[in-house]
Amino acid sequence: MMQDEDLGKTKLDHVLSYIAIGAMEFLEFTSILFLPLLVVQQLVIYGTNHPYKAILLLLVLLIVVSAYLAHLLKSRKDKKNGR
Repeated sequence: MMQDEDLGKTKLDHVLSYIAIGAMEFLEFTSILFLPLLVVQQLVIYGTNHPYKAILLLLVLLIVVSAYLAHLLKSRKDKKNGR
């Protein structure tokens, strides 16, 4: 948190500001944590009803993620070598 941030003039304003900032941080953390779990849950539910489509979807997802990871690692290597 920045020191220049205006939290209000009274102690109650400060407390309410800290509560709001804490709630915002909590919501941000839970969204980062639970959104991938929600996607996996929905994929599992879809996979029980349509197993062949789910396997194909997972293979495509694996290929896309692998290609992105390879690109990311290559760009990091190039950046480290000064290219």
